[in-house]
Parts: sequence; C-alpha cells; structure tokens
Amino acid sequence: MFQTVKAAALALLLPVQAALAEPAPPWTAPGIELADFGIYCALQSAGTQAAPDTTLGYIHTLTGVPAIVFHQQEVPARLGVHFGVIVRTDRDIPGVRNETWLPGASRPEVWVSDLIAGQDHARGFQFDFDRELLPGRWTMEAYDGDTLLYRVEWDVVPPETLPGVGSDCDFLS
Repeated sequence: MFQTVKAAALALLLPVQAALAEPAPPWTAPGIELADFGIYCALQSAGTQAAPDTTLGYIHTLTGVPAIVFHQQEVPARLGVHFGVIVRTDRDIPGVRNETWLPGASRPEVWVSDLIAGQDHARGFQFDFDRELLPGRWTMEAYDGDTLLYRVEWDVVPPETLPGVGSDCDFLS
C-alpha cells in the first residue's frame, strides 16, 4: 500500500519538476553561431513581411540588428518586450524555416527567411497583444529543410518576477 501511495505521489511531482526545470542551453548546428540572445531594445520597424503561418499573418522587419541588453532566457510577460537571437552562418542558407513554439500550442508560428553568410541576423518575438502574454516554455528553432540549425528555449514568466527587465532602452542613451 505504501509503495502505491509513494508511486502516485512521485507521478504527481514529475510534471511540477519538469515545469520548474531551467531552459536548456542554446544549441547550434555546425557552421551556425549564436552571436547573442536575450531581451533586446526595440528597433524601428522597417515594415512587414507576409508570414501566413503566423497568428497575425505577417512579421515585422527591423531597421537593423538590435542590441541585446538582458542576456538571459527568462522573459517577463509584458507588452513591449522583445526577445530573440542574433545568428551568423558560414554559408548562405535560403528559405530557412523559423519556428516559434508557444506554450500549449499544437503547431508553431512559422515564417521563412534567408541567412546570408557572415552577416548578423535577428530572429525574435515581440509582445504586442495581451493574448501573446503566455507564461511557460517558448522555443525558437530554425531549419534548413529537415536539418535543425539552432534551438533556444525561453521561460516567459509573470512580469512581477522580473521587475525592471524590459525592452525600453531609453535609459541607454
């Protein structure tokens, strides 16, 4: 009887322990460099690019490569926060499939872009709408066909757990 109760208690604790596990360290394939990652200063949008496999149907294009100001994998669920990666590659890779998995989603947000050898490329997410503020594990991945190029996990947490952490970088000037 005690063994059954003990086994049931352990079974209940395993999901809690998994949820408390830290995000895995970022991973890259050979020839892919993760130059930086974390929360970055908001940049002016250069416009939008069609991305029909995303909730909005488009992504914002940026005027440059953002400055990462908080080098971490914990992100506050706060409107206006931008987080992501800066990647470089040793070769041109056209048609890279970028995937962002939100907690509990049955399929990722997907958009396609090119990676040009030797250039910095920003790939990220910004919280524009309340419906996007989903606490939990987020994952950003990129693929060349079926080959995984990089993976970064993020823990989006209630904003009060990270006071002062955000993308309002006016204090830097």
